[in-house]
Amino acid sequence: MLLDESFLRKLDMLSLAARRPVHGQLRGVHRSRRTGAGMVFSDFRPYSPGDDIRHLDWSIYLRLDRLILKLFEEEADLPIYLFVDASASMGFGTPPKLEYACKTAATLAYVALLNHDRLNLVGFADGILQTLPTRRGKNHAPQAFRFLERLSASGSTGLHAALRSFFSSPRTRGLAIIVSDFLDPEGIEPAFAVLRRFRHSVVALHIIDAEEREPRLPEEVVLVDAEDGTANELEITPSLLQAYRETFANHVREIEAYCRRYGWRYVPAATQVPLEELTLKLLREQGLLR
Repeated sequence: MLLDESFLRKLDMLSLAARRPVHGQLRGVHRSRRTGAGMVFSDFRPYSPGDDIRHLDWSIYLRLDRLILKLFEEEADLPIYLFVDASASMGFGTPPKLEYACKTAATLAYVALLNHDRLNLVGFADGILQTLPTRRGKNHAPQAFRFLERLSASGSTGLHAALRSFFSSPRTRGLAIIVSDFLDPEGIEPAFAVLRRFRHSVVALHIIDAEEREPRLPEEVVLVDAEDGTANELEITPSLLQAYRETFANHVREIEAYCRRYGWRYVPAATQVPLEELTLKLLREQGLLR
């Protein structure tokens, strides 16, 4: 099992947070843009003929002799689109990045189902590998876990193709979470443009192995691309290592800067960080879990 029972019990009081009101269909724990007689107060506005007089604030009328309407935001379920990168590069590391990604995704899936959000799971590489269509409710957690356990690392990364294919069908605006190393030959911009076009809230959960930041290599090595199989024989020099570190740091900064530009969350997730620390500390600090 991806997650043990003791850890799952620690997740029972958490929920996923979207940065903007959501467009849910069923009652859940998230604020919707639809106004009505919900449980969460939103704002005031002047009364207009035809408004429901039950929502008038009579205390304001008595004090100011003005008819003011109270607005509320309904609580709705949050559509969650959880994408997990299963390309060959995710097989790198100890533990493999894919294993860590799947455990992280399982955590988020469990919390979503627990709170009756509408969960969609997607495994992708150079396109969509498999999907678990909309599930809602805690009883679907074992099915979500089995879906993630079946993913294996192979193929090249094609996040743009996967997102374009998935969102080619009508989808309610919601929270899109991308769990990936983002080592995409196309770069991130074409893929992220798809999410911008449909105005989803977005979380980029960047899976990073320590060896990617600080590789430890012998002086001579044959490097094989995990995704396309090309090999290069290299002499490892201090200047080459430094150039690599700078390139990788720029890769990280580019993703983070893009996310900040559009008000998205960027969360670097180092595979050496225990899952419990990532979930109960880092993801809460980043505002993804509350």
